[in-house]
Amino acid sequence: MPMGPAPLGFVYFVGIKLAGYSAAAIVAKKYYSDTKQTAFAIGAARTAIGIGAGVAYGLLWWLVADKIFHAVNPSPVLYLAGLMPVRIGEWLWLVHLFYDKRLSDAQKVFRFAAAGTAWSYCLDAIGIGAALVIPGGIWVC
Repeated sequence: MPMGPAPLGFVYFVGIKLAGYSAAAIVAKKYYSDTKQTAFAIGAARTAIGIGAGVAYGLLWWLVADKIFHAVNPSPVLYLAGLMPVRIGEWLWLVHLFYDKRLSDAQKVFRFAAAGTAWSYCLDAIGIGAALVIPGGIWVC
């Protein structure tokens, strides 16, 4: 599974993420009705957060994975599993930015972050599936 900077794959993957995260923002309005931002703006912000975090995580993985796992190309499952705390952090940051600056209802915030993390993995599956049938490689963010 190629992960990295294939330009066409990047466009496919980011498009899938943007659409999916914008849809998540529509659903989030049921739980956080007082946000002033559009679903597209929130989806775009979540996509940008994911790209930044994905590049940083991918670079870190590339630098240390062979030292930790003693393999040049360890399992993609391990790569995706390692993303879980990163994604929880991304969703917590999104809640802070757009919905609840003080993260005042911890239970609600963490349920939202957990659901968002699961949604991110669902979007990965769509993006990876698309990469299998559409030329251009994939990104995971």
